[in-house]
Amino acid sequence: MAAKKSSDATRKSATRKPSTGSDRQSVREERAAPDGPYAFHEGVAIVLAGFCAMFLLALISYSSADLPSWVPFSSQAGQNAAVQNFIGPVGAVVAGYTYFFLGAAAYLVPAVLGWWAVQILTGARPFHGRNLASFALLVVSASCLVEYQPWFFQDWATRLNLPKSAGGFVGYGFGYKVVEQLLGSVGSVIVASLIYAISMIVITGIHPFQFLLLLRDGLKEAWSRLLDLGPLIASIRLPSFLQQRPEPAPTSRGRSRTGRMERERFEPLKKEPKPSKPAPAPLDASQPDLFEGEKTPPPEPQILDSTQRARKKLTPEEAAGSLFDREKKKAGSLLAGGQFPDYELPSLSILQYADDEAATPTNESELLAQQNMIVTTLSTFGVEVKPGNITRGPTITRYELYPTPGLRVNRITALGADLARATKAERINILAPVPGKDTVGIEIANNEKVPVALRELFEDEAFRDSKAKLPLALGKDVYGRTIVGDLARMPHLLVAGATGSGKSVCINSIIASLLYRFTPDELRFIMVDPKVVEMQLYNDLPHMVIPVVTDPKKVLLALRWVINEMERRYALFAKVGTRNFDGFNTMRARELKDEADAEEAEAQAEAAARSKKGMKNQPELALVHQVSLSDELEEEGFPMLGEEEEEELALPNPRKTRPATSEDLPESLPYIVVIIDELADLMQTAPADVETGIARIAQKARAAGIHLIVATQTPRADVVTGIIKANIPCRIAFQVSSKTDSRIILDANGAENLVGKGDMLYLPPGSAQHVRAQGALITDEEAQLLVEACAAQGKPRFEPEAQEALESGGFGDEGEEINDVDEETLEKCLEVICIEKKASTSLLQRKLRLGYTRAARMIDILESRGIVGPGEGAKPREILIDLSDDFG
Repeated sequence: MAAKKSSDATRKSATRKPSTGSDRQSVREERAAPDGPYAFHEGVAIVLAGFCAMFLLALISYSSADLPSWVPFSSQAGQNAAVQNFIGPVGAVVAGYTYFFLGAAAYLVPAVLGWWAVQILTGARPFHGRNLASFALLVVSASCLVEYQPWFFQDWATRLNLPKSAGGFVGYGFGYKVVEQLLGSVGSVIVASLIYAISMIVITGIHPFQFLLLLRDGLKEAWSRLLDLGPLIASIRLPSFLQQRPEPAPTSRGRSRTGRMERERFEPLKKEPKPSKPAPAPLDASQPDLFEGEKTPPPEPQILDSTQRARKKLTPEEAAGSLFDREKKKAGSLLAGGQFPDYELPSLSILQYADDEAATPTNESELLAQQNMIVTTLSTFGVEVKPGNITRGPTITRYELYPTPGLRVNRITALGADLARATKAERINILAPVPGKDTVGIEIANNEKVPVALRELFEDEAFRDSKAKLPLALGKDVYGRTIVGDLARMPHLLVAGATGSGKSVCINSIIASLLYRFTPDELRFIMVDPKVVEMQLYNDLPHMVIPVVTDPKKVLLALRWVINEMERRYALFAKVGTRNFDGFNTMRARELKDEADAEEAEAQAEAAARSKKGMKNQPELALVHQVSLSDELEEEGFPMLGEEEEEELALPNPRKTRPATSEDLPESLPYIVVIIDELADLMQTAPADVETGIARIAQKARAAGIHLIVATQTPRADVVTGIIKANIPCRIAFQVSSKTDSRIILDANGAENLVGKGDMLYLPPGSAQHVRAQGALITDEEAQLLVEACAAQGKPRFEPEAQEALESGGFGDEGEEINDVDEETLEKCLEVICIEKKASTSLLQRKLRLGYTRAARMIDILESRGIVGPGEGAKPREILIDLSDDFG
């Protein structure tokens, strides 16, 4: 049993792995703890270092005369003289016995003690019990080797009073008398050498083969650097006065030819006048530098930290004012007819800055070490690159690499998993190449993320001076630049990501961007929140057209109202002769200005007329050509017209001859932004109707000033369908779980490599290249304060028609045209009713895959035509006519 345990222990020790970098890291972490187990090891290391120094001094200053007389091999027979050893009598005795047993190998004892002390203090290798056994084998084999060799340490036996030879008692008694007698001179040397080498490897951890490989790699690197210096040295351009070489002395055979060549060479100079003073030759800046090579090397790598950019904080007066300088104007509303003339935009003091402590200084040594690890890993797989710039962003750090000529970038992309393993990164993303550069970017998540406060984006000049019509502060990219989107150019936006990835915060920052820019007369919201809890705080906004819709069955009614409003606006544009939303508002602004100018001119004319009548009462002023033609005619007895008769006979105003419309023209039309927070819940309720409604709005609503923002946390193919994707080209993707989800959102991979908490990929309008950024952060408290500041200036004025339709469950069909599509659907409904012998809304939903609203509308039309009877609770409706003749 004991033998079995011993064999198991031997097997475990044989299969034990050598210490790796993780082991060393754990040792360093233990060392960092003030009360950790490594504190004891540090004390042991210090003690070993002290013994090493004392042992070495005792050996160096040893003399056999210092030994007391009671030592068997002492040279003193009587009274001891003064001890000369540095460590005193104890040092002399210890050194004497060490020399006696080990001979010249005694110096290995302080060497090994010092090595152990250094290893324990640096945490490179933990101390194990097997080191003691290796130490014993090391000194014994060293004593034997000293005993076997005949070239060195021959005088040590006499000088140190050693028995027989320099190998000491162990070398002579064990190495010579035992081992050499059994194995012979050659075999004993081989065995002792093997034991010595193995013991040295175990103690030091330095493997000879690895040492040779490192030596070979170092020599190869030095040789390659020497070869690289060759073209650089050859490209050196010497000054012109150093390039002129002295002519060799001509021989007698070629003296005449040389003289003729010299005369021909200098003959033209005789014809030119000699200048009085030679002008110095100007330096040509275009000429290459003295030490410039033929091929420009890549620029030196730089470390850029975008999180440490100087932030320009606004003064309290600036923060208390509105974000945008705007001229207050009276603006009408087509929707509810309400106006907010005294509405003031919220101040920036509501929002807060990010915590300054979150932006920790850059550790350049760690970044450079990480970049060296990337370059070394690629070199291991035969991919040679040169390091480029390192850019630290709020969430990720981008390491740029310069591929060597002829290297395909897809070879770097294929090594993504190996780079993640080498860098120990949670997730890694490779940009091959970086857009607009000749480098390849390796993006690795930071250990500490820096939040991007929404207030910082609002104060940035990129947002304040933006020419966007509907500016959205989305976040910052890896270079620290503010990303400002224009919803008018998008013109619709799809936001998707997993739960907790930052999707809801992004929606809140978009809403805040619009609230800081537009008054309720300029922009209105329609919000759909099937999850109920995300957008309830926005119910008090004066910008709301209707309350937040939470019932999925009423979402179709809200979308239908948006479609009706879109069609109404297009009809309005056609009546006034404009093509789009901006053209209508521009025309109305110009008309209002002209009307205001006309009213001002009329008021001035009335004031002038009143002044004329007042001048009649002043005789001295009446003599100065102030008599009008009407006054003269009145004096002659002609009948004069009254003011009302003059207005009837006046020439018509061309502006007032515009065809009258069914409703008064508003002074301006507001933007309408429709926000759907969770598309998946709606697609489960009525997928066909929701898809059709979203597609119709996305296709036509841009010119009407209506924009759509759709968000979902389940980007499946049956949720984000091809029709929806085709009509919403601008997208934002947060972290997802698979490449399939990423391709559904962006039509490309990449979102699966994001790290969450606001890390996003933004696909701008008109671009096929997405931008990685850290989304803006607005807390729930800031959003609540923002809504309260807006709600304090006015209550929401909901659109009566839309609100009434939501409460009643429909818009009604009176006076509503039924198109060909509706007629075809009615034919299918009649066929189903004839086959099933019953009529109900749920039946049409199941058989024809209609949404609830559309199926209910079909039933209402059939009821109005007298085909089915009225509803009776949960019972099917009565069929009033015989359909067997038509569908039998």
